Amino acid sequence: MATVQTAFRRAREHSVQHMAACERAFLRWGETAVTEIVISRAATAVNVVPFTQPAEATSGADWIWWWVDTDSAYGMLVQAKRLTVHGSNWRFDFGYCTTAGGQQSILRATAASLNLVPVYAVYLGTGGYRNWEPCPDDHRVRRCTSCVKRSISLMPALLADPAIVNDSATTYERSVALEEMWMPSPTSQLFIPGLSRQLDPELLNFLLTPQRGVRAVAKSTIDRILRVRAGQFSADSPSAPSTMHGGNHDRLGPVFPDLPSETGHWGVPYFQHVLKPLRHVPPDYVLEIESREFDVGEVSSNMPDDVAGVVVVRLPQNG
Repeated sequence: MATVQTAFRRAREHSVQHMAACERAFLRWGETAVTEIVISRAATAVNVVPFTQPAEATSGADWIWWWVDTDSAYGMLVQAKRLTVHGSNWRFDFGYCTTAGGQQSILRATAASLNLVPVYAVYLGTGGYRNWEPCPDDHRVRRCTSCVKRSISLMPALLADPAIVNDSATTYERSVALEEMWMPSPTSQLFIPGLSRQLDPELLNFLLTPQRGVRAVAKSTIDRILRVRAGQFSADSPSAPSTMHGGNHDRLGPVFPDLPSETGHWGVPYFQHVLKPLRHVPPDYVLEIESREFDVGEVSSNMPDDVAGVVVVRLPQNG
């Protein structure tokens, strides 16, 4: 059986081959086909449970992804979006809308109901398609490894504002290559003055210490939020104090049971939004999927109609 790293590398390579073939034939590659390639290739190393639903529901539908290791689990609701390039202008159809019926609002509401963080899988096409725009990660050559990996990336939905994410720089700043999600994360500084005073020592240690495995996935997600938050005006929010308090943690529940209510310009308590789905153990349906003792109909019956299935990624010990 392939390793997770090998399976995701093959998923990206095969996806890029498909996108390149479409580009050569002047065809428009789409989210559904690329998602099928990514998930089918990843299935050599992860558990994939598709739900039986009408084609209209599964086309472009959301997938639940659970990242699991020996001491943590992190859940995402993932929706795919392709990149459209016009010169130096980049565009994703995030369906941004502040109304309750907007596409992003529906994604967030569904994720919240399932205790998952909403995420976009952003498909960036081949390097040639995006003109080999240089990535910010130690970029030295035109086809650097980081650039190549970024063809399949993940972006927190909270950062997916089409008025801002309209070029390579903002896209790269706000997303992480799928193959890099669980790699040991580097140490980082809190860029927001005064924020550290609002944080519980355990949470602060998590943010300032390299993480591995599932916790690296969660840290890479909140790191993207914090980097963008640092660039917003009025970085300090004294009116939004920490809700952290003492007490023993539930070893079966969230890793951080109480989180700061700081909202930034999003109007959303972003620590809770991103880190509440980080748990000590996954929900029962994930454990049942891993043990292969589950009924697909029963699992799907507890999910919204627009969820196409579940992917469970078991990461190796220590990442």
